[in-house]
Amino acid sequence: MNIKRSFVYCMLTFLLVIPAFPQDIEGLISKYTEENGKGYMQPFADAFGANLNTGLFHSAQIEKLGFQLYIGVKASTAFITDKRRTFMATTEGSFTPEQTAEVPTVFGPAESVEVSGNGGTVYVFPGGLNVTMLPFVIPQLTLGSVFGTDLTLRYFTYSLDEEIGKLEHFGWGIRHSISQYIPGLPVDLAVGIYNQHFSVGDIVESNTWLISAQASRRVLLFTFYGGLGYEKALMNIEYDQEDGGSIVSFDLTGSNSIRFTAGVTFNLGPVKLNVDYSLASQSVLCAGLGIGIGN
Repeated sequence: MNIKRSFVYCMLTFLLVIPAFPQDIEGLISKYTEENGKGYMQPFADAFGANLNTGLFHSAQIEKLGFQLYIGVKASTAFITDKRRTFMATTEGSFTPEQTAEVPTVFGPAESVEVSGNGGTVYVFPGGLNVTMLPFVIPQLTLGSVFGTDLTLRYFTYSLDEEIGKLEHFGWGIRHSISQYIPGLPVDLAVGIYNQHFSVGDIVESNTWLISAQASRRVLLFTFYGGLGYEKALMNIEYDQEDGGSIVSFDLTGSNSIRFTAGVTFNLGPVKLNVDYSLASQSVLCAGLGIGIGN
């Protein structure tokens, strides 16, 4: 099983816009052992973890009691900066002399990097996907309210093939209104905690957490909202190395910790259209479209 093939399946399933791959996908990440593999895939953990924690709210208004429902789709895009397109990798195996070079990450240039060794040998560092953004799309349901508390759910599953298994995503979040305890506030306030779990068979597994303080104010047809959040994203990657067929497994931690979100929702009756931007180590743009009842 090769992580690159699973990675391609993942992106296609979530409607990601990826150009044609310039080289055999079997010749990319499988060339690396753990240390170089971490450097190659770290930007993916950063961007994908940030995407998972995005788009979870578009207002902080929660009724103390009453029926509230939102069902829609959230689409986000993590922007890949130049510093996440290359990393410093070291030649592996029996290649001599050992050398370090600046080479593509999974998002980097498609062209491979070659270094020359003893006896006319050449070591080839694989290229990347040559992309500058990582889009993500997921359905979302929010249901409330009980004593100023609502529940957010995300779910998606797709069967790939017998070799890889299923692609699955499940997320949940619980939010509670703070403004209900402070009458007369000009804004709505809420706090929430969210967990997202994503997997591709036994090859890729990602788990993220977000604790978020949220505020919003409605003005005519518009709801202006923002949030300050603390997040953590963990990813495990496992694949067969090309040389020798040994299994490589390692854990990655997303770079984001603190994020600030600002956005606006356009309320056209029950139709809700929102756009927001999350500023963090890995920044993300998000848009959502859905139907809201009671909010």
